[in-house]
Amino acid sequence: MTQPTAAGAQAPAETKHRTALEWLGIIGPIAGLAVAILFFSKTSWYLVFKSIHVLAATLWLGGGAMITVLAWRAQRAKDNTQLLQIGKQAEWLSTRVFVPSALVVLALGIVLMHKGDWGYGNFWTLFGLIGWGVSFVVGAAFLGPESGRLAKLIETKGPEDPEVLARLNRIISVARADVVLIALIAIDMVTKPFLT
Repeated sequence: MTQPTAAGAQAPAETKHRTALEWLGIIGPIAGLAVAILFFSKTSWYLVFKSIHVLAATLWLGGGAMITVLAWRAQRAKDNTQLLQIGKQAEWLSTRVFVPSALVVLALGIVLMHKGDWGYGNFWTLFGLIGWGVSFVVGAAFLGPESGRLAKLIETKGPEDPEVLARLNRIISVARADVVLIALIAIDMVTKPFLT
């Protein structure tokens, strides 16, 4: 089989065979999903919702923590190129991973509150809801828009401009504080402090 080249001539198509590890990367997640479905089929709906809630929270917190650790590492190395790349990746992850995960956490948290008959009068539930709201507003009102403005600023002034780097450092500082808040929410949900 041939494929057209830029000059219009036909070049032989490259055939690539997957290695065993590449197949593992394809089959592993599919097998994992099948096992998860099997586990879910043998338990109550409450525990299914709780498992998905915890997985979404892990993705939200873990992803944010990794972004901030990588950014901290790049800042310490004074590697502005790497720092800007991390900022771009964070912007991409924000809309495709963090926001959906946060919404799943909230939706299933509400379901769990009703199914578990927990009520909303306890400190831990109020702290979790208020913390989630603060984190979501910070992401929607500051981190997302500021990342968009940063991308435009990079296009006009270049990646090494002091204003670009200052704005990037502000974004990273707020993101770092947000990760700490999300971690506190996770601790709150597990420990349920001041439970009456």
